[in-house]
Amino acid sequence: MTVAVIRHAALEGQDHYIVRQLAEEICRGLRSKDYISEAIAIYNFVLARTRYMRDPRTTELIRAPHVVCRELLAGKTPNLDCDDMTALILALLLATGCSCAAVTVAFKNMVHAGQQQYSHVFAQAYEPRTGTLLVLDPVANVNIPQMLSRVVVAKVWPVA
Repeated sequence: MTVAVIRHAALEGQDHYIVRQLAEEICRGLRSKDYISEAIAIYNFVLARTRYMRDPRTTELIRAPHVVCRELLAGKTPNLDCDDMTALILALLLATGCSCAAVTVAFKNMVHAGQQQYSHVFAQAYEPRTGTLLVLDPVANVNIPQMLSRVVVAKVWPVA
């Protein structure tokens, strides 16, 4: 997994009108400047409207957020892995003006050629008024505290 590609996809995605259009649709009924609710609404939308599916065994795929948004607006249910979901959530957060980051984690301390090996990635949103950090991991779903308790190594990669 390459975080640079995820960050690039998210940053590029925020500039597509269809990403902003979906973000506006997701946040439609929320009060103005309720940034925590915007992030949670985006997370819940991705959780409810996508399906987790692993990448092919020998290929690392990352789907462009604007392509996924187009599918979602057409009523489809995209099959995404943690990289795709993270890029999508980050692009939607960025499209709402949210500061966010990708977080890579390892559940075992594995080093290859001097580099830490990470096995999972998820999005993190920052709420500016309270300083709250929200973990937005649709793969872990309701088991986020359990997932976080198993993390051995983590690295935060700011996106904005």
